[in-house]
Amino acid sequence: MRIEHSTVLVSSILAAWCLCASAQTAMPPGHPSSKELMAAEGVMTSANIARGAADVCHLDAAKVARFKDVVRTSYPDAPDFDGEWKLGLAQAQPAVDRFDKLKTSNPAEYQKQVGEACPALRRGIDEVTQPQQ
Repeated sequence: MRIEHSTVLVSSILAAWCLCASAQTAMPPGHPSSKELMAAEGVMTSANIARGAADVCHLDAAKVARFKDVVRTSYPDAPDFDGEWKLGLAQAQPAVDRFDKLKTSNPAEYQKQVGEACPALRRGIDEVTQPQQ
């Protein structure tokens, strides 16, 4: 799997939370397996990262598309990849809105936060989207 380490860590934490919650209750018939739940969480988390990279860090759309392709390959057990991707993009809206508001209300803090977040996002997506050698 080529997903960047922090993405995997966040996905693992979210997946572990889902697994703990699901382990406490019996799953109804037809409910996604824990493997599918973990994949769905990974897709949504990756979409969140992609949205921040695109809307806050202004990462090239082609690179974000390549990232999405890698994520699709990395999470083959996602029950509804496109739906989970769209949900992850939508879930990132409050963070995007916060950055937009911060940009006008406190430009210095905006620059500081973008300066801290964007290089790591770019580097992580670059690592994931570069061909393996």
